[in-house]
Amino acid sequence: MKTSVESVSGVEKRVHVAIPADEVGRKIEEGYAEVRKMVPVRGFRKGKAPMHMVKRLFKDHVEGEVAEHLIKDSIHEAVKENNLRVLSTPKFDGGKIAEGEEFAFTVTFEVLPEITAVDYKGLPVVKEKVQVTDAQIDAALSSLRESFANYHSVEDRGAAEGDLLEVNFSSSVEGTAIESGESSSLILGGGMPFGKKFEEELAGVKTGDRKAIEVDYPAEVPNKKYAGKKVAFDVTVSAVREKRLPEVDDEFVKNFSDIKSMAELREKLAERLRAEGEERSRRGAEAEITKGLLEKNSFDLPRSLVDRQIIQMIEDTANRLASQGVDLKKVNMDFDKMKERFAPGAERTVRVSLLLDAIAKQENLDVPYSDIEAEMKGMAEVSQMSYEKVREIYGDEERMDVLRNRLLERKAMTFLMENAKVMEEVASE
Repeated sequence: MKTSVESVSGVEKRVHVAIPADEVGRKIEEGYAEVRKMVPVRGFRKGKAPMHMVKRLFKDHVEGEVAEHLIKDSIHEAVKENNLRVLSTPKFDGGKIAEGEEFAFTVTFEVLPEITAVDYKGLPVVKEKVQVTDAQIDAALSSLRESFANYHSVEDRGAAEGDLLEVNFSSSVEGTAIESGESSSLILGGGMPFGKKFEEELAGVKTGDRKAIEVDYPAEVPNKKYAGKKVAFDVTVSAVREKRLPEVDDEFVKNFSDIKSMAELREKLAERLRAEGEERSRRGAEAEITKGLLEKNSFDLPRSLVDRQIIQMIEDTANRLASQGVDLKKVNMDFDKMKERFAPGAERTVRVSLLLDAIAKQENLDVPYSDIEAEMKGMAEVSQMSYEKVREIYGDEERMDVLRNRLLERKAMTFLMENAKVMEEVASE
């Protein structure tokens, strides 16, 4: 068997194969002998049918099986000899196999590109220097206070902005009912879920009031039932509640069992803000590293890798919607438009991943099992699972490879950051 590999592009290879007639003939004869031994022929005991009859009855089957095995073996040999990392299903192009003739064909497939990253040391990076101010702590404390707000019924005044309204309603368009006897809650002034115009009509209402409201909705609104329609609502107010915030004092601190004083609470908030700032700073610096890396390194991308990344992004979107309680069967997900929208991000993700992998190889970076073990222990702690359970999840070789590659990319990014020209700046307020 003779094989040669042609580079169609940086990400595509074509393997030319020529199998001599004598080898083809031998493989076909072996195929007939195997069929004769295993497959019964009417009128003959198994293995005793005349070979000419076996060839007449099973010619197409045997030649098809032999061709399939020869193609598979030749691809395997060429891939192994040339150290190719195949990404796509091979495309076959060639003649039909025939006894006594040479079997020549080509197979074409995508491969991981051979990348040598350049100019990746000394990339300029402006990194945010994290400083936590009293004003930021005050804002965080105010936000925390909001999370402990309670809503209390009011009877002595009409509804005002910021109040919580509980309503029962029916809706219709030109006399045709859309909803009937539904209930909902809304924060007056928030604009959701019925829009500002709807809420304006409810300003000043009291518990028990009933109002007829008409809203002319534009074509682009979150609730597609109302889009582009003039909707008539029959609304009954079942409750008006005002927001009351707790005082920020020693009593408020008692909401947190592990905190003993206001000073300690403020310090905890400062620690959280500092950690968030450091994470934001890291992400910003890595974004600059990535931008510089992409500007200095250009190469062809395997379409199959990009397509896989697009599918992963679509699946992630669907899973996120499902986790939010969205019924995916009722959502009109236009996959063609989603693919088009996700394509630029997918190409960038694949390009960055291939570059980080190349840098890791060039710098002899590795991920020892101790790093993998530490990562799995961290995952167990965050997810409140046992370490043994996490190990079981990553017992699958493919999943373990994904985890190892993720840690290797992280290590490569750390290397780039350590070798970058970093200038720290305090973020503006």
